[in-house]
Amino acid sequence: MNKMTMNKNEKIRTVNIGNRGQLVIPEDIRRDLGIRGEATLVLIERSGEIMLKKESDVLRSLEEDDFWKKMSQEAIKRAWDKEDDIWDDIAKVSE
Repeated sequence: MNKMTMNKNEKIRTVNIGNRGQLVIPEDIRRDLGIRGEATLVLIERSGEIMLKKESDVLRSLEEDDFWKKMSQEAIKRAWDKEDDIWDDIAKVSE
């Protein structure tokens, strides 16, 4: 893992992705963001970039956005949970 510090609040790290698409978030980044133990993150792909956000931050922003206020947070959580099962099934087939 290569380490480069941009400034006090920005860091750049390289990470390796395993055969199953898993990656490890470096310890110092997890510590800085308060990610401990088993955490749920939301992966967002936009314009060819990948962003990871803490689930709590995404849910909080959904609560603040008028459009998303109209949608049920429980429905979104069920969709995310189902998506994980689908990816697990795909990983089993490709093994």
